[in-house]
Amino acid sequence: MNLQQSHSPALPGDDRRVSKRAPVDLFMNRFLGGQPYLCVARDVSHTGMRLRTLLGPQLPNHFVGLQFQLPGSNEVLTASGEVVREGSEEVSIRFTHMPAASRQALEQFLAAN
Repeated sequence: MNLQQSHSPALPGDDRRVSKRAPVDLFMNRFLGGQPYLCVARDVSHTGMRLRTLLGPQLPNHFVGLQFQLPGSNEVLTASGEVVREGSEEVSIRFTHMPAASRQALEQFLAAN
């Protein structure tokens, strides 16, 4: 899959996402400097997720660890990712690594949603 972004300016309403996002509303942890900080996942895709931050510092251009459970599952998924956008209350994360079992569970969830 080619994840290169277009260099053309975005038009109003232009969606440059490379994969479909499934809406979610679930508590999860993002790890910064080895410390867990509670947040709420708002949507998830094959390539990343959008979070609403509840606690923790805002550090632009950093890598985070993620720990979450998808709706309807007891399995705890883990991933690491890079912050690609950070606002006052929301953070967008692009996955940089996800174990095979977590990737498989995410793919099954996305196929069903």
